[in-house]
Amino acid sequence: MRAIWWRYLIVGAVLSAGVLLLPVGLGRDLGCGLIGFSAVVAIVVGVRRHDPPHRRGWYLMAAGNAAWVLGDGTYSWLEHGLGVSAFPSVADVAYLAAYPMLASGLLVLVRSRGTESSLAAVLDGAILTVGLALVSWVFLIEPTWAGGGAVTDRVVEVAYPVGDVLLFAVLMRLVTARREATMASLLLAGSFVVLIITDSLFVASTWVAGIAAHVPVLDLGWLGAYVLWGAAALHPSMRALSGRGPTQVASSETGRLLALAASAAIVPGVLAVEMVAKAPLHLSAIIIAANALIVLFVVRMIRMVGQLERQSAQLNTLAGTDYLTGLANRRQIVDHVGWLLDSHHGAEMLTISVERFNELNDVLGDRAGDAILQAVGARLVTLVGPGAMVARVADHRFGVLDPAVTCGQDAEVDAIRIRRALELPFDLPELNVSVQVSVAALVLPQDAPEPALALRRVGIALAVAKGRPDRVARYQAEMESGGALALVLIGELSDALRDGDVVLHYQPQVDLRSARVFGVEALARWQHPKYGLLGPDAFIPAAEQSGLIGPLTQYVLDRALAQNARWRHDGMNVTVAVNLSARNLLDPNLVDHVGAALHRHGLDASALELEITESSAMVDPRRCIEVLTALAAMGVTLSVDDYGTGHSSLAYLQRLPVTRLKIDRSFVTDMVSDEASAAIVRSTIELARNLRLDVVAEGVEDDATLLALRDMHCPAVQGYGLGRPVPPTEVRELITRIQSRVPEVLQVHPHRAPDGFRQPAPIITHPHGEPVIAPTGRRGGRRS
Repeated sequence: MRAIWWRYLIVGAVLSAGVLLLPVGLGRDLGCGLIGFSAVVAIVVGVRRHDPPHRRGWYLMAAGNAAWVLGDGTYSWLEHGLGVSAFPSVADVAYLAAYPMLASGLLVLVRSRGTESSLAAVLDGAILTVGLALVSWVFLIEPTWAGGGAVTDRVVEVAYPVGDVLLFAVLMRLVTARREATMASLLLAGSFVVLIITDSLFVASTWVAGIAAHVPVLDLGWLGAYVLWGAAALHPSMRALSGRGPTQVASSETGRLLALAASAAIVPGVLAVEMVAKAPLHLSAIIIAANALIVLFVVRMIRMVGQLERQSAQLNTLAGTDYLTGLANRRQIVDHVGWLLDSHHGAEMLTISVERFNELNDVLGDRAGDAILQAVGARLVTLVGPGAMVARVADHRFGVLDPAVTCGQDAEVDAIRIRRALELPFDLPELNVSVQVSVAALVLPQDAPEPALALRRVGIALAVAKGRPDRVARYQAEMESGGALALVLIGELSDALRDGDVVLHYQPQVDLRSARVFGVEALARWQHPKYGLLGPDAFIPAAEQSGLIGPLTQYVLDRALAQNARWRHDGMNVTVAVNLSARNLLDPNLVDHVGAALHRHGLDASALELEITESSAMVDPRRCIEVLTALAAMGVTLSVDDYGTGHSSLAYLQRLPVTRLKIDRSFVTDMVSDEASAAIVRSTIELARNLRLDVVAEGVEDDATLLALRDMHCPAVQGYGLGRPVPPTEVRELITRIQSRVPEVLQVHPHRAPDGFRQPAPIITHPHGEPVIAPTGRRGGRRS
């Protein structure tokens, strides 16, 4: 039933052509009346079938069609029934009554399309109407009026082209409205266009002989208008035509501008036609129309310029706004930096990087990643002053520009405050998450007199901040080389992993109870072809920025286990420790990957120790605990690295299934001279003993520290004072040196541990005379 409009259109066209073939007379008039009446019925049926929100407009057009049919019937009855050919007559009353009803119905539809005022549409419609009015006046109205006869006759004759101009004006209001065209709107517009053209030709037939000779053919135009009206009402889109519609695409402006250009050309065109035809010039009408068009075009241009300015302002706002957070973007904050420097104003410039964001995004998903960025941006806005600008300058980086802070020391304090506040947990709709951030600071203009230099230097400071324990740095001139190198290395790390340029060095871990080496920690180094051997501080931040920290960790795990398998094959049984990143802890396949790596290299789980940091465990505590519990059940030794530098240590220590704590070097290095550091180390060792955990003190730089840790009954140590990280080929030699020197320093018998500590593995001799550690199963005890 949806195709009823199409059938009506086809049948109507065929019947109209058939009526045109009938001779002029009562039969032909009857056919015209039936087709006109069918249009009235079709409009009523369409209204009832599709139930448009504004029925009145369609019913008014149905009434206009009915008036036209009534006029046709009256005219036919007078001419063919009574033989009267009077003009004007009662039929003209019906004909002329149709114009206001049709115009009113169309105007109702125009207004129903939206209550908002569209000045552009009104002006465009007025411009087109003035052009048509000039043409109608010159070629229809004025000649008709000048034709002579009674005033009443001339008024009625002129009323027809005036009615057509009225219909055209309302039609242009509908056409120029910025709404999407539908089939119903096209059919309806077509019916009015056909009607106006046919009416104009009929009026012109009174003095144009060529048209007068073919007046009966004009019946096809009126019949076509009837059929198009009925088809428009029957089409399903007539409901949308009677209500609010979506805005047209910008490409429709081309047609509008062409129509306006054609209207502007009407005035000189009419003048040219009259001059070529040597007809009397209608100068008054042309001048009036020209002035009206000038006024309308001026108003239209003023409005267009205003609209372009508003659009330009909106585009500038959008161009300077981050789509995700609604904050300013990199372009806007850079422009503001330039303005401040040009105006000789000082300001604090901060860059905040959400660390390991790519890992979070990969594991938790884009939706959670977007929510984290939005939450960080919203909190950052609350942390800065009212005159500060907050921007999202990169994927997971934010910038702050605060003119209220102009002192370098204040900028550093501000950076520390913001870092601490941003690392408090975020309570998001679907998860509770904490993030780690690094903050770089500089002060304008003393740290950077130009915008480009400010961006480069704050980036260098950020690279330095990532390598510091507190992850905060203010730009200093000596940072230049290291920061620039980190930026270069970001794009090369992926190739380095593929080509095997990332190598592992191993640092021994010594058991103070036996003065023996029980394990080694695998540490990544980059053998760069240009810059030589690079330490982790040079490229680990690059790995975090580029999202390669996950692949890097898996690479280190595989290489470390492969090397440990070779050592064990040669009779040297040591454990190997590998650091895990937050991405690994959040990876649901981590347990399977670790198990597969151990199986691939033929190692028992006790040969592997996995180190996590407190901060990485805080990213998603629930999931991390699940993963670590599964690893512990497998038999892998788990330790907390850099213990004491994270947050919520005690709150989560009891929940994490770890067997070892590694006290951060920042406490161990100065413990001999700093009572506070010594107290922290002593308390940590006591805490671990009560929790039945092993302890490894990192950062042992000298024998004094080693002896102090022995006196505190620290189970194990690690540091440069014992042995620096070395390539795998030098590990045996380093172990030999350690096990020949440390027992003398500690005054410990190499085969006996102090009372109260677990006995370490005994030392045996390799057939080739190299010291090794005999296999004894898993190191350390499980927490009960």
